Amino acid sequence: MKKSMIIPKLLLLMMRTVCARLELCDIKTIEESSFVVGRVNLLINPDGPLNPLRGYLFHKDGIVYNKRFFSSAIDTDYSMEKSDISTESTHIYTHTRNPENDKTYRENNTIRRFEYGSTYLSMLYKQMIYMFPCANNTISIEPCRNDSFTRFLRVNNNGLESMYLLAALLLLSEGIYIPIEIENSIEGNERILLKDWTNTIVFFDLPLRLESIMIDKTKKMVYQKETEEILRYFQNLFIEPFLSEVKKCEEPNTQAEFNKGYFLDSPKFLIQSYIFEYIDTIEQYRVFIAAVQILLTDSGLYPEKTEEQKELIKKTVNYCFIEGGVYKNNLNSYAADILSLKTQIDNEAILPFTCPEMVPSYTHVPEYDYIVFFLTGLIKDDLYQYSDHVETMLLNLFTCLTYNPETNLCSAENIYGASTALIEFFNKYPVPTESASQTKHRDWCKVVSRLNNPNIRYVRGSRTELCSGLENILYVISELFFEDAFIRTAIENIMGLLCNKEVGVERKESVKELFLNVLNYLAGNHQIVIDSESLVCFSADDQTLDIFGNITVGFEANGKKESIKLDILPKYSKFSLVSEFSEICKDAENKLMHMERKYRYIKKYIEVIISGYLNNNIARLKKESPEQNSSVLNSMLDKNELNKIFLSGRIDSVDYKAVIVNHFGINKGNIRKLNDNDQMLRIVINIIGSVSLNKQEERKKILLPLVYFSTYKNYFLKIKYDLEALPVSEIDDNLLKTTVDLLKTTVGMEYYKGLFYRNFSNLLEHSICRREPMWIFGTYKSFRALCITLVERYDIFTLSHVMQEMKKHIEPNNAIILNSIWLLWLSYACGEAPYNLEIIGIIYRYLNPEFITSGCVKYIAKMPRINFNYVLSILEREKSTLYTEDNAKKKEKYEKVVALFKAIITSVASDLSMINPTTSRKRSHSENLE
Repeated sequence: MKKSMIIPKLLLLMMRTVCARLELCDIKTIEESSFVVGRVNLLINPDGPLNPLRGYLFHKDGIVYNKRFFSSAIDTDYSMEKSDISTESTHIYTHTRNPENDKTYRENNTIRRFEYGSTYLSMLYKQMIYMFPCANNTISIEPCRNDSFTRFLRVNNNGLESMYLLAALLLLSEGIYIPIEIENSIEGNERILLKDWTNTIVFFDLPLRLESIMIDKTKKMVYQKETEEILRYFQNLFIEPFLSEVKKCEEPNTQAEFNKGYFLDSPKFLIQSYIFEYIDTIEQYRVFIAAVQILLTDSGLYPEKTEEQKELIKKTVNYCFIEGGVYKNNLNSYAADILSLKTQIDNEAILPFTCPEMVPSYTHVPEYDYIVFFLTGLIKDDLYQYSDHVETMLLNLFTCLTYNPETNLCSAENIYGASTALIEFFNKYPVPTESASQTKHRDWCKVVSRLNNPNIRYVRGSRTELCSGLENILYVISELFFEDAFIRTAIENIMGLLCNKEVGVERKESVKELFLNVLNYLAGNHQIVIDSESLVCFSADDQTLDIFGNITVGFEANGKKESIKLDILPKYSKFSLVSEFSEICKDAENKLMHMERKYRYIKKYIEVIISGYLNNNIARLKKESPEQNSSVLNSMLDKNELNKIFLSGRIDSVDYKAVIVNHFGINKGNIRKLNDNDQMLRIVINIIGSVSLNKQEERKKILLPLVYFSTYKNYFLKIKYDLEALPVSEIDDNLLKTTVDLLKTTVGMEYYKGLFYRNFSNLLEHSICRREPMWIFGTYKSFRALCITLVERYDIFTLSHVMQEMKKHIEPNNAIILNSIWLLWLSYACGEAPYNLEIIGIIYRYLNPEFITSGCVKYIAKMPRINFNYVLSILEREKSTLYTEDNAKKKEKYEKVVALFKAIITSVASDLSMINPTTSRKRSHSENLE
C-alpha cells in the first residue's frame, strides 16, 4: 500500500463526538464505502480491527456486558442489609449497587494466575471499569465521575483531537508504539501530547485538569486521573511483564480457540468495544479511520525504527486498510450478511425492538435552556449535563406506541391530538434504531422539557430532567396530547380526584387503570394489556406523592404478543424487553441456517465472531442456550468453561442467574474451605449483587439456594442474610425444582445422584426444614421435582431414598407435618394424568395415617386444584396393589387412608357452603395442623 500523509487540519469538519452506537446499516456503509486520505482511495479491511462489526456483535451477544458485570477479576460494589422496619414475619431489605465504585481484586495472590499474570489482569480490568463505569445494570460508557475518560474525550473534543487519541490507543493495542507524552512536571498544567515524527505537527495537546462542578455546587479544576491511568496502561503493553501476557490472549481464528475466550482479556477487545460505544455516526467514524491511517503512516517515518518494527507497521497497515478500486468487488461484506438476516427477523416482529440490546439506553445530555438556545442557538456545556433516565424510558415507550408492524416505521401523524413537537420528532426519526444518537436524545429531551403543565415535576429549575413516577408520566402524556380532549380530561379528572385520596390500593389501582386506558387509546396498531405490576404509592422527595415500582405491559397484534417492562423508581427509570422475540418466519430460519453453514469453516477472527453470533441465535431458536437449557449450562460449568458462558448471550434474567447460583451451591457447598481465588465463587458473588435484592421475589430465587452452602457467611460478606431465621415469606417454592433440574441423566449420572443425596441431606439438616418443612416440601412444585422428575431422571429407588432421609430428619420433631406432606404427595400422585402406580406405592408405603390430625384434614382440604373425589377413586381402583385381604394390618391402614380422604371431601363441601363461591381459597401457613 502506498504511504500518504495529509495535514490534520483537513479533518476538522466533523460532528461533535457523542455516546451512542453505529447502526448495522451504517456499519455496512463503512465496510463498503471508500474514503480518501491524501491521494489514496482506501477501504477498511473488513477482516481488521477497524471494522465496527466486531463491536456490534460483541454488544449483541452481551459479551462486554457479561465481562464488565460478572468477571472474576472485578470486585463489584454492592451491599444488602435488613431494614429496621422488618418484622418477624416480613423481612425488608435495602440493596445498594454502585458500579462506579467497582474495583479489581488486589494483586497479592487474589487474582488466580491461570494463563495470564495477576498484575496484567488487575490492570486490564481496572481500565475496563474506568471505560465502562455503567449504571442500573446497563452497559454504558456514560461518566459517573468528573474525572472519567468519556468526559475527558467529550470536553476536549474540538472535532479531531479525541479521534486521534482513540486512534492512538487502538494502534497501541495492535502493537504499534505511539509516543504519547504525559507532561505532569508542573502542577496545574499537566497535559498529554502527541506530535508527528518531525515534532512540528501536533495531533493533540490536551489538558489533564478540567473544570468540574463539585457536590457543593462550587467549581474546581479536577485532575483526570482515569485518563492518565488508561494511557499508561496502553503504553505498558510494550514492556514486561505485560508484553508476554498480551501475546497469550491473541485473536482466535478457530471456533475452539474462540470458545476458550482468552481474547476477552486482551487490550484489543477492550478498546474496540469502547470505540463502538463512543462513535455513533459514519462521519465520526470516517474521521477516526483517517486518524488511524495518518498515525500509522507517521509511525513508519521515524528514522530510528528497526526493520522488524517497520515490518509490523506494514503488516498493520494491510490489516487495517486495502486500496479501493479493483479490490472492492472482492471484499466480504460481512455486515450485509448480518443486516439481511436482521431485516428478515425484524419484519416479523410487532414491536420495534427484537432483543434487549436493541433498546436505546439513557445517556447524559446538556441542560436545555430555552432562553439561551433562543438567543444564541447554543446549549449549555457538559458542566450542566444530566442523565435522561425518565426521558429515555418515555422515548422507548412512544417508539412502541407509534410503531406500525406493517410498515416497520414510527409515526405520530395519525394519533389524534398529538403535539406538533411529537409529530415532528417522529417525522425526523421514523425508523426505529438499535441505539439513539446524542442528537436524537437531545431532540427528544426538547420535546418533553419545559412543558406548560404545572403538575409536571422536573428536577431542575430550568424545567429539564423529568422526575420519575407514574403519575408524573401521565401528566407528561396529557401535555403531549394537549389537543385531545379525551386524554387531557381523563387524566386531569382522575388525578384531581386522587389528590384527596389517602395513600393505598385504591389510588394505585386507579392510576394503573388510567395508564392502561391511555396506552390503549394511543396505540392504534396494538391491543395493550397489563401482564403484571408491583406498584406502591409514596413520596420520593418527602413532598409529592406518586406511584413507583414496575409494570409489565403486553402488546398484541397480528396474533402475536410481546411484552415490555417499565421500571419506574425514584432514582431512575428503565424500559426493558421481558423476553426476546423468537417467532421468526421459516424464510428467516432458513437464512440463519444457510449463513451458519457459510461461516462454519472459518479461518479469520471476524468470521469466528460471526459464527459465534449465528450459533447463539440458533441455540436460542432450538431452546438450547445455557439460559434455556440447564443441561447445556451444566456441561459448561462442569468443564469450568466460564468464558464460554460469557460468550453465549447476556446473563440477564433472574431465573438464569438463580440457576447458576444453585449449581454453585450444589457442587461446592460441601467444600469446607473454599479458595478465595475460586473463579466461580467470584462470579457468583457478582451475579448475586446484580439482582435487585430489595425485591422479595428476586431475593428468594437468588439467595435461597445458599442453603446448600453451609459456610456461605464466610464468603458472601456483602449480604446480611440469615438463612437460619428466615420467615415463610422468604421461602421460594422453586428451590427443589431448580435443584433437580440441574441433575444430569447421562454422563456422570451416578456422581450427580450422589451429589443430590448429599445436598438433600444437608438441606434436611438446615433449621429452615425443621421450622417450615411444609413450605419446602408440601408444594406441588416440590412434589413434581422429587417424585416425578427425580424418578424420571434416575429410578424409583431415588424417591424411596428421599423419603427415608425425610423420615430420618423430620419425623423425630415433626411427624404430624411430615405425614401431612406425604398425604399431599399421595393426592398429587393420584391426580397425575397418567398416574404412576410405583410412585403412588412408595408414597403410600411411607405414609402413616396415625399422625394425620383433624387440623391436617382441614389444611389439606383447602389446597386448590386438587380433585379429592378423583384421588379417592384411584385409591379404590388400585386397592388390590396397596394391600391384600389376608393382611389385616395393611387392610386397616388402607381403610384409615380412605377415611382420611372422605373426611377431606366432607371438609371441602363444608367450606364451600360457608363462603362466597367467588372468594379464592389460599393456604395459611399459620394454621395449626395439630
